[in-house]
Parts: sequence; C-alpha cells; structure tokens
Amino acid sequence: MWKVGGVSPRARIAVRDVWRSLDEHFPFAHRAEWDNVGILLGDPGAPVRSVLVALDATPAVLALCRRARIDLLLTHHPVIHNPLKSIRPDDTASAAAFALAGMGVAVISAHTNADVAPRGVSWAVAHRIGLFGIRPLLPGEPSDACKVAVFVPPGFADVALEAIAGAGGGRVGAYSRCSFRTAGSGSFLPADGARPFKGRAGREERVDEVRLETVVARSLLPKVLAAVRAAHPYEEPSIDVYPLAGGALGGGVGAVGDRKTPASLDDVLGEIFRRVRPSWIRVAGTTTKKVRRIAVVAGSGSEFARAARSAGADLFVTGDMKYHQALEAAAGEMPVADVGHGSAEKWILPEFRRVLAGRFGKGLAIRVFMEEEPLRAFRPGERRGGNTS
Repeated sequence: MWKVGGVSPRARIAVRDVWRSLDEHFPFAHRAEWDNVGILLGDPGAPVRSVLVALDATPAVLALCRRARIDLLLTHHPVIHNPLKSIRPDDTASAAAFALAGMGVAVISAHTNADVAPRGVSWAVAHRIGLFGIRPLLPGEPSDACKVAVFVPPGFADVALEAIAGAGGGRVGAYSRCSFRTAGSGSFLPADGARPFKGRAGREERVDEVRLETVVARSLLPKVLAAVRAAHPYEEPSIDVYPLAGGALGGGVGAVGDRKTPASLDDVLGEIFRRVRPSWIRVAGTTTKKVRRIAVVAGSGSEFARAARSAGADLFVTGDMKYHQALEAAAGEMPVADVGHGSAEKWILPEFRRVLAGRFGKGLAIRVFMEEEPLRAFRPGERRGGNTS
C-alpha cells in the first residue's frame, strides 16, 4: 500500500493524532496562563476523516460542519474559553459547544501557543507581506518556563532525558530533547531501612553523577517530574526546579522583518491590502515616511507599538487599535496600520493545514474557512461572507 506524508491513506487517524501533529509545531504547553487550548471537545480516540480549519466557531462555520459532516473542527480562538456553568443552545457562551457536541464534532483550539510559535500567527502575516529576515519582535515572550536539573548516575542521563521529552519537556522553539550535562560527584548517607541504588545503609557514599539540565513549560512540570521519578534509579531522586525569565522556550510575540527596498507608506499599505486581504485598513501617524522595516503583531497587539519602535520599525501592522493609542501614533514618527483582528490572524489557518497535510497527506480531507471581520465598514452594494479553500 502506498503512503502519503508518512501515513497510509487507509490508516485510522484519531483526534489525538491530529493534536500530536499540531503540538510538534505549536506546542500546546507554550500558552499563556489564562488561555484554554488543546482538545476542548470530543473523544481523543475518535476517528477523524475530515477537518475544518477556522478562526472561530461562527454560525457559518457550524453550518458547514453540519453540511459537510466534519469530524474535527480546528480553531484558533478557543471554542470554550471560560468555565461553563451550563451548555445550552440559548446561551451565547456555550451555544457553539452545544451544537458541535450534538453533531459529534470534536474540537481542537490552538491559540496563544500558535501566537508565540516560531512559525506562528505574526510570522505567517510577515511572510505573506513578503518580508525578509523575519524574527520575533519580543523573543521568548511571554514565558512560563522552568529549568529542571536532574542528578543521575552516568549511564542514566539518556533515560532521564527520554522521560522528560516523553512528557513534553526539553523543547525550545523548533528544537526538542534540548539538554546540558555536567559531570560531578554526589554524596549521601543512607539511613537504616533505605535501599540505595549504590552503597549500603549506614555508610556515607560518594558517587559519580551527571547533572542533566533542560527547560520545561510550567504547565507540564507535574507531568515531567512524575515521569522523571518513575524512570530514575534512585529511591530518592535529587531534582532542582528554577523559574526562568522570558526567552527560555523559544519563539516569541510578534514578528519583524524588512522589505527588499523602501517604498512610500501608500504603496506599502496597498501591497499589504492585496496580500493580506483585510476588510479594511485604518492608519494613524505620519504619511510621508519611507517604509523598509515592518513589525507585525497579528490580532490584538497595539500595546506592542513601543517594542516595534525599539526594533527600528518604519511601520507597525496590528489590530484592535484604540483611540488613545491612535493619538499616540499620530504624534509619533512610526505610523500604525490597523488591519483588523481576524483579517491578520486568519493567515495562521493555511499554516495549520500545511502542517496536517504534511503529516497525514490524503489520509485527511482538510478544508479552510476564511471569514471577513465581524466589524466592518459599510460599503453600499457590497455583500459580506466567508469562503472555503
């Protein structure tokens, strides 16, 4: 039997398999503390033949799920964000979950974990604009990482690392199984009744050990520590945990890059309009500046204007700009372009499809649904709607 993307088209693909594929590129543990991501609805073991990728579970998306008999809905914004006291069709907060559960559609949401991934939401917009040398605007922010140091006998460092990696630790950006090792000497005095891996009770021992260091997202810490203790040969493993400042998990907020050549603001905005296809662009700030370096924070990112200025950006592209932020931009030297929240974030959806198609090939039927901004400028004679691809 022939295979596509490493998976036989007849192989059974489960919801958890799709989750794992996404987790390789957009680690779900690398999320904001307040966020709700991952498998939010349905049986992780349920079979998946069709996936719909969308920004939100809007009425149009729900209608397509029903019409196309979708097995799995993959959204950027969480279908369930806050704790629900009830799940009813007449409650706005739970109506989508009610409808999807009734159709038997599972849901995976990848939100802030996709925002901060190396090829995340803002990267997708910067890439679509055609920027070069794209890098994070704020590398590694936000970060809830911990440094975990495990002390093991020399022959057990790989065993400990395997346990950490299997529990989701040791990941920095696009790299996995990241670690550092230092050889040293440990000492201990086993009490009566102890069963030491080396030596015997009542006699102080000095043994060669390896200090294995790696990074772990705080949300994964209990799972990682349990895995290490289960794999460790010592009766009482020595494990140190240190909270880390930003930057430890790779990726970051936003993106910044450069055009090949400078151009006028009007020309650049025209190019952004053609490539990003927003519902509208609102601009604040000087209109005479030549634009070469562009910073992007897709979605709601106007509070990062100062970071964009510090990065030397000639233009900041974001969404949800408020009145007083627009006033500040109007008085400054760096113009700010508000392209809308969803108009920018929707370009992560083809990235989701690219990841899944690369992993499962023809084993999954994948559709992407792109909608316009729910808040729109009124233009007589124009119609509003979404489209699939």
